Amino acid sequence: MRSSDIKERLKGSVAVIGIGNIMRGDDGCGPKFIEGLRKRNTKAFLFDCGTVPENYIFPILTTSCDTIVLVDAADLKMAPGSIKVLSLAEVSGSGLSTHNSSLRLFTDLLMTGRDNLNIFVVSIQPRSIAFGEPLSEEMISGIEALTEAFVEALA
Repeated sequence: MRSSDIKERLKGSVAVIGIGNIMRGDDGCGPKFIEGLRKRNTKAFLFDCGTVPENYIFPILTTSCDTIVLVDAADLKMAPGSIKVLSLAEVSGSGLSTHNSSLRLFTDLLMTGRDNLNIFVVSIQPRSIAFGEPLSEEMISGIEALTEAFVEALA
């Protein structure tokens, strides 16, 4: 993952939203990513939304951010730990996210009355999302690469 892949999509102030279930292996990548960014003191609003991102709509919107980046595990049909930047059009209705229905509702609500809001998704391919599993080594490597890219892009 190159920081330029992220930086070219960022506009104005940024909110980064981590989505996922830390009890389901690699599905916990979003919260783990937010944890890593918090340690790096980035210039972004950071939200660990767990499995219920819609519960964070008001706090996210009160930031008046210009760009929202959603980070979540998704079946990309790629090698575990692979990262892909996706537009909302690529995600909506595709079944990519492990939280598909709530992700669509979430983005629709965020965009209500905000036609100029820049939203995109960064997905990481999981190895396993089985209950009780830890993050895989591939996912940990993917999160580390993504963290470095974001830290550089937000500098």
